[in-house]
Amino acid sequence: MLKQTCRVFALLLLLAVVPTGVTRAQTPAPADFPNATIGVMDLQRIMGEVTVGSSIQAEYDRYLQKYQTEAMTEERALQQEAQKVMGGKDQTSEAAVKRRQEFERKVNAFRMGVSQRLGKLDRALSLAQGEVYKVIIEKSQEVALERAINLVLYKHQTLLFDPRMELTDEVLKRVNASLTSVTFTDPETLPDVPGK
Repeated sequence: MLKQTCRVFALLLLLAVVPTGVTRAQTPAPADFPNATIGVMDLQRIMGEVTVGSSIQAEYDRYLQKYQTEAMTEERALQQEAQKVMGGKDQTSEAAVKRRQEFERKVNAFRMGVSQRLGKLDRALSLAQGEVYKVIIEKSQEVALERAINLVLYKHQTLLFDPRMELTDEVLKRVNASLTSVTFTDPETLPDVPGK
């Protein structure tokens, strides 16, 4: 058994040492393949510091406050109705069962309505942020072209990098100069979210 193990080990060692004829180093790279020139950009910082970001957040908060106020009003009305529906002496009669079923339908409709509103609000926020993101990409491409950069990485993807690779400040400056306002779509004008 020991001899057999030694033979297998020797064979593996021989295969590892003897050149196989084709190695990665011998394969030449195409002459037209570019060398990587890398830039690094902090997208989260740009999205947080872009000038129009505060107006987008303000619009989102305004709609959210409106929806919360409306939901609280509807919820209070449902709580009052629940007391009436559940407060009767005879809860087993056919009329009482129908009242409870109707009330449960109202509660479910209320929950679906709240879910729909919040879904539409989130979509409106995504649309507004998408406009900002498009301009960020456009300005990133401009800066990269000017600096002959052919690869841009998100800052959170890199552990170490030369500070000269940083594009964030220049991109942020250009985005702020280019993008003075963003349309925040009225969530009520968006179609319902399927399945909600």
